[in-house]
Amino acid sequence: MPVLRNDMTNCSKSLLSRTLLLSGLLVGMALAVTPMRAQDPPPSNGRLSHLEGNIQVQPNGVDDWDQAGNNMPVGPGDRVFADQGGRGELLAGPTHTYFGPNADLSLVNYNDQGIEFGQAQGSVHYESYGFAPGQSLFISTPNGAVSVPTRADFRIDIYSDQNTTIITNARFGLPLQITGAGGFETQLAANQAIQLYGTNPVNAQSVDPAPWDAFQQWSTALDSRRENTTSAAYVSTEMDGYEDLDGNGDWQADSPYGPIWFPHVQAGWAPYHNGHWVHRPFFGWTWVADEPWGAAPFHYGRWVAMGGRWGWIPGPREAHPVWSPAQVVFAGGIQVGGVGVSAWFPLGPGEAYRPWYPCSPAYIDRVNRSNIRESREVHVQTTYVNVINVTNVTYVNRTNVTVMRQEDFAAGRPAHDSHVAFNPAQFQHVQAAAPTAVAPARPVLLHPVSRPAAISVARPVLINHNGNAVSSSPNARPVAVPIRPVSAPPARPGNAPGRQMAPAAITPGNHPMPAVPNSRPVAQPEKPVTPQVNATTPQPTHPSAPTTGTQPTPPAAHTPPPVVTNPPPAHTPPAAGTNAAPPAGKPNPPAKKDEKKPKPE
Repeated sequence: MPVLRNDMTNCSKSLLSRTLLLSGLLVGMALAVTPMRAQDPPPSNGRLSHLEGNIQVQPNGVDDWDQAGNNMPVGPGDRVFADQGGRGELLAGPTHTYFGPNADLSLVNYNDQGIEFGQAQGSVHYESYGFAPGQSLFISTPNGAVSVPTRADFRIDIYSDQNTTIITNARFGLPLQITGAGGFETQLAANQAIQLYGTNPVNAQSVDPAPWDAFQQWSTALDSRRENTTSAAYVSTEMDGYEDLDGNGDWQADSPYGPIWFPHVQAGWAPYHNGHWVHRPFFGWTWVADEPWGAAPFHYGRWVAMGGRWGWIPGPREAHPVWSPAQVVFAGGIQVGGVGVSAWFPLGPGEAYRPWYPCSPAYIDRVNRSNIRESREVHVQTTYVNVINVTNVTYVNRTNVTVMRQEDFAAGRPAHDSHVAFNPAQFQHVQAAAPTAVAPARPVLLHPVSRPAAISVARPVLINHNGNAVSSSPNARPVAVPIRPVSAPPARPGNAPGRQMAPAAITPGNHPMPAVPNSRPVAQPEKPVTPQVNATTPQPTHPSAPTTGTQPTPPAAHTPPPVVTNPPPAHTPPAAGTNAAPPAGKPNPPAKKDEKKPKPE
């Protein structure tokens, strides 16, 4: 092992205690944590995946829109809009959110208190695998808020033109706490749905859950895929993107470094060469891979060249994996043509990761120990605190370098197209250093939208967990909701704007399963629809325009859900700017592959 100097530069020397219990979906063990210090980064960035159609992102702090792409990082304050025909997935920690056409979704906060989303319109299916004690999932909507501190599976459909929100809890979902202005509070049990209309007071009536539509089939099929993967035998199921490894590479169960995954790539391919860099809050420079499977291999583990091909070595399967913006070494002091450049290469087996962003010594240990696997060739050290300013390490991948001019690096240009030639002799003795490219003053829009979405650039104002109106952005100041009585509930909406119905064979009491093997039972019902007059198929509506045509006949209202007189302990929504412990694993893991839930009736 290399001799490490005991110097500290980028990371603070303050100590931090944290107790980790080994966890994973397949072993069903819980992870308990104590909060991290504010100096540590948040658990990870959110990420966009499985995008279809026109998806646009409004970064925090700007009014312009950028074209979204797969693996695009999403952080607090970033807003996502799916145009008509668009859909996709936003992943943040243990929560997967699947959004449909015309959905307006913001990731408001993500820190040690949990995850907070703001949904202004459209349909979103939320699937969460649970949080550590004191953490919760919070959803703000135009009519009220949903919070849940445990595993959750529910759907929210918002009809902005009718000032109406319908919340449906899954057949096997745990209770949801629903709050609103004027002290409104109730719970929604499994396999129940509630319609909220108005703001203050907020009115509620119970409605029947309804069958799936095509969007629900699509989102549930994606979620079911995570429970039926070969990769789960080799990596922690808490790892972001592990399910994408299946079908995009092959596992070799035994090697000198333990299990290793070989991607299906063309000859000459190398890791961290096809993608670009973006500057993100807290983490600084973050790698965004072009490979659709790149979420796991470029933010966890190590890389090694074996037998003429590159293989990825994950960390120990039983450990809670700690995400990083890129598992690379930035080489310091490199020049090309007398000009400073940005140069990096992948970390090899057992090599220590040196964070280039503020963090604690305990974080250095976690991010290294969770991404280095003990094997015949590698010994995991007790502590990695002394990795800063390493000067005498012979990195195994130092000859597989990518070099870019700093202005191209900072502008987010593709590394494959913008890399420059260099003298390999400069990398015989590499000294690790923080990247020196100057961060942009405002978010860089890599693909500015020439035809922005037909939606206001102003951040939506929604009702939060405490019953106040607040903009869906970090640090927004909540205000009291004006009293606007509603005399009667609107007719129950039909399709959420832009949604398409499933085949006609889907009727109440007949819930077909998605066409995927070993899929789970119904995760969320669909809303019943009365076809519009003189319409043979449902017609999508403009996101900012009211629904046209004859409104569907509302169903008979049920007795409104009772107001909870002794609600469960309230959970405080995440406070912006708190950088602390991750939502800790999955305390209540979904069923294992051999523990199937009963199918719905």
